[in-house]
Amino acid sequence: MEQGELSQQIVHTFIIGTELSHAQLLNFPNFIREHMAFGQLPGVRMADLEAYASSQGHYMEFRSGPEREPYECTVRVYLERPMKVEMRSESGRDEDFQRHLENVLLMVVQFFEEQARTSTLYIAFLPGSPRTARLGRSFSLFRAIFSGNMMTLFLLSIIIGVFILSIMSVLGYAEYAPFVLIALLLSLVLSAGKLSSLRSPWRITPTAGEVVIVQHQVPEGMLPMYVGEFRDRIAAAKQRAYEMFKDRPADASREKIAEVFRDSGLPAKPEDFLVKRVDVRAIVERVAKRFEMPMPAIVVSQDARPNAAATGFTKRLATVIVTMGLLVQLEEEEVEVVIGHELSHLRSGDPIVLFSLIVAEYLLRVTVLWQFLVIIPGLWLLYIFGVFWAIFFFGKFLESRADLEAALVMRKPKVMAGSLKKIGFRRLVLMERFLEPGGSRLGEWVKFDPHPPLYFRIQRLESLDLDNPPRHPFLSSVRAVLSGFVSSRNVP
Repeated sequence: MEQGELSQQIVHTFIIGTELSHAQLLNFPNFIREHMAFGQLPGVRMADLEAYASSQGHYMEFRSGPEREPYECTVRVYLERPMKVEMRSESGRDEDFQRHLENVLLMVVQFFEEQARTSTLYIAFLPGSPRTARLGRSFSLFRAIFSGNMMTLFLLSIIIGVFILSIMSVLGYAEYAPFVLIALLLSLVLSAGKLSSLRSPWRITPTAGEVVIVQHQVPEGMLPMYVGEFRDRIAAAKQRAYEMFKDRPADASREKIAEVFRDSGLPAKPEDFLVKRVDVRAIVERVAKRFEMPMPAIVVSQDARPNAAATGFTKRLATVIVTMGLLVQLEEEEVEVVIGHELSHLRSGDPIVLFSLIVAEYLLRVTVLWQFLVIIPGLWLLYIFGVFWAIFFFGKFLESRADLEAALVMRKPKVMAGSLKKIGFRRLVLMERFLEPGGSRLGEWVKFDPHPPLYFRIQRLESLDLDNPPRHPFLSSVRAVLSGFVSSRNVP
C-alpha cells in the first residue's frame, strides 16, 4: 500500500476553488501549522497532520472530528486547483461536522490566499483595449461614488443641499433651493451609468470582452523591492504580453508568459505563474438573459477588493461595475451569481425606490421639519443620524430580496452563499463569529450598512428550497430581516 493510502471508505467529498497556483498550494500545510492556534482549526480536533507526494499527486492528511464529540474521520486535501477534499470514516457520515469542516477549510484557504497576495504580482489587460497594456491603475471619482450604493447619494445630497442653500440665499432665491437640488441629483442619477464608465479603458465591448489576469509569485516579503527595482521591465513585459495575445487571448499560458518575462530581463519560471482568462461580457450576457433584461454597459474597476455594483436609473441606462478583485478571487460560476444579485436591483427598480425615498425625506425635512429641528440645539444632528440609519435599514430589505431573487433566477443558492463566504471571510470570522455557535450579533444589525449581516444572508441562501420558493420575494425578505434583527441577540 502506497504511503498515505487508506482502507477507510470515502463518506463525503467537496471542492474548494482557489486562485493560487500549485506551487503556492504546496505551502498550505505549513500555513496551518504556523498560523492556526496550536496548529488546530477552529472547532475541529486535528492530529497527525502530514503532507505527501505520491502518484495521486500532492496532498495533506490529518485525523479529525468535532472538538467535543467522539466522531472521527481522516481528511485528505489535494493541493491542486481546485482543491479536492475527501473525508473517510468507519463511522459513516456526520453531516453537522461535514458542514462545519467545509466552512472552516474554506475560511482558512481564504486567509492563506490573503497572505499569498502579499507576495503576488498581478497584471491584467483587456485584449482589444490598448490602453490597458500600460502599467498602473485608472481611477474614476464618479465610479467610486456610484459603485457603492444609494446611501452615498444620500450623504452627498446633504452636503450639496447645504452648499446650494447657501448660494441661493446669497442670490435671494432660497425658496427655490430644494428644486435645484432635486434637479441636480436627478441628473446625476440619470447619467450615473455613463459617468461611471466615462473614458474608462476597461469598458467591456463586443470586441474587448475577455480579461486576461496574470499572477506572478515572487519570494515572500520581496514584492515591494521586486516592483521597485524592476518596474520598467514589468511594464515592458506587460506591453509585450498584450501585443502577443491581443488577438489570441486563448493562447496565453503560464509558459508563454514566463517566456515574455524572461525576454524582458526578469527572473521567471512557469511554475511561479498563473494565467486566468475571464470572459466578462459572456458572463453578464448570460445573466441578463436569465433576468430577461437588455445587455447593460460593463466596466471593470481596478479595485483589488472583490465587489460588484449596478448603477443607472433604468434597465436601459444601466452599467454593471465589476472589480478586478472579484475576477481574481471568484470562480466564473460565483461571478455569475454576484452579477445576478446586481441585476436583480435593476430589474426591481431599487435605484428609483431609494432615490424617491431620499427626495421625499429631503422635501419633508426642508419644508416641514426644519423649523422644529432648529429649536433644540443638536436635535437636527440626531434627526439626520436616525434617518440615515432608517434608510440603511430599509436597504436591508432590498438587499435581502436581491439575494433571494438572484438565487431563484440563477437556481444556485449554495453557490451564491459560497461566494459571500469568500468575499466576506474576514468579517465572517473576526466580526460575526461565523464559526462559533451562539452569542449576540445585534451589533452587526445596527451598523450603517444597507446589507444584512453576512451570516444571515448565507444561512438564508443555504436553507432556500428551490422547489417551494416564496411567493412574494420582497415580503418574504422583509419578514426574514425583521425576524433576524429581533432574534439577533441570541443566534444559535
